[in-house]
Amino acid sequence: MSAGTSDRRKYWIAGTITSSIALGAFAFVSFSPALGPVAGAIVPQLYVDSLPSAQIPVRGPYVLVDAASARLYMMMDGRVQDSMKVIVGKPETPTPVLKSVINYATVNPYWHVGADLTRTLIAPRVLKDGKAYLIQQGYEVVTEWGPGAQVISPDSVDWKAVAAGQTRVFIRQRPGPANSLGHFKFELPNGDGIYLHDTPKKELFSADMRALSHGCVRLEDAQRLARWLLGKDPPVASVPEDNVLLPRPVPIMISYLDPQSRMQLTSLQ
Repeated sequence: MSAGTSDRRKYWIAGTITSSIALGAFAFVSFSPALGPVAGAIVPQLYVDSLPSAQIPVRGPYVLVDAASARLYMMMDGRVQDSMKVIVGKPETPTPVLKSVINYATVNPYWHVGADLTRTLIAPRVLKDGKAYLIQQGYEVVTEWGPGAQVISPDSVDWKAVAAGQTRVFIRQRPGPANSLGHFKFELPNGDGIYLHDTPKKELFSADMRALSHGCVRLEDAQRLARWLLGKDPPVASVPEDNVLLPRPVPIMISYLDPQSRMQLTSLQ
């Protein structure tokens, strides 16, 4: 073998090894999202994958609710862009761990009162104060929940039977300043009745302990979340239950992070 041939062979071997390493690295990055393909994103993506139960995607928008610290994080490409306080479920009605997706924001939502609250709260008040209580609070008795709901007279309801749990009645609260869901609601398709919503009781967010709800997640600034999800200011709705479709579905995870995971999440700011 000549010297020229030997040198060419050395260069060919070196080039092959270099190419193999590069291809291996590309494959490793492709199949190991923890590293990510963008320079400078290695450290945060490693932190993302180390968060137990968070399942933060390396690309796109993502909403993470840490029920343990009662805080919501708006994330983009594995980094925290914004966050806010939330109110989560009481110990007896805890907010469940779940994974879902947000498809739209509901502006001017009705509040559909759950069966338990109807039985334990509303029916006893109607028995005590009459239908004036319903009018004062903006409650309506309806035939069902949904677009086909028809308003019916409270006089047609056996409120003693409702309070005793012997019959079911559908109650909704009209949109307005006193509405328990405020101005915005964010449904979760497989949330089993759990969703995110605004609230008129902003004073509750000043408390350190914010496990106060019946399971749903109340938002410190629902309009800010709506703006982030939509990529623009939400419209001013003039009708009840105006569903505004997001540019694309946004995945959401509700989890209970441990202190170490919360410190790692802080590093993704």
